[in-house]
Amino acid sequence: MASLKTDEDLKGWLVGCDKDIGGFSEATLEITKNGTGRFFGQLSLDLPENEGVEKSGYAGCRTKTKESSIFGTPVWDTCLFEYLQLKVKGDNRKYFVNLQTDGVVPTDLYQHRLFLKTPGEWETVLIPFKDFILTNQGFIQEEQIEIFRERVKNVGVSIIDRTSGPFELEIESISAVNTGPDPNAREGDDD
Repeated sequence: MASLKTDEDLKGWLVGCDKDIGGFSEATLEITKNGTGRFFGQLSLDLPENEGVEKSGYAGCRTKTKESSIFGTPVWDTCLFEYLQLKVKGDNRKYFVNLQTDGVVPTDLYQHRLFLKTPGEWETVLIPFKDFILTNQGFIQEEQIEIFRERVKNVGVSIIDRTSGPFELEIESISAVNTGPDPNAREGDDD
C-alpha cells in the first residue's frame, strides 16, 4: 500500500499539525540515511489565540489521495486481506493508525491505536481491518458504519496523546496482508 524508503516515496505523503491552525506543535517527515521514513517533532498543548480552538497538541502524516482521472479516484481495495501491517519503530508515545475511505462523509476517519511492544526497536504490527473504529474530527461516532474496504483513499499515523514534548516514529512500510511475517524469511525476501 505505502512505503517510506526513498525521496520519491516521500513525495506521496502529507504532514500536518495544530500549527496549521495557529497552534505551536511541529511535525516533520523525512527519509533517514537507512531508507526509512522518520515522522518526528514536538507536541505543544498551548492554545492559540484563535477564538473557537479549545484543544491543541496533535500531529499526523498520511499518504496523499491520488488525483482523479476520467476513471475516478485511484483507491486501494483491501477486501481480500485481513490485516493492515505496519513495519515501525517508535517511542513510548501513543500513536493512532488512520484510514480514510471514499465514503459519504469526507471528514470520517477510521482509527486504531498503534500498540508498540518494544519501543526503540523495529516491530511488525498487525491490525485486523475489522477492529478500526469510525471517528469524525477526533470523536468516536455513536453509529459505527463498517469500513468501506473497497475504497481506501489514504493511510497514515497520528499522535494525539495530550502530552507536550518530543515524538518520533520510524515507518518502513504499510501493507495489507493475510498472515504475519514468515519467521523463516531472510531480510530482503519477498513475501
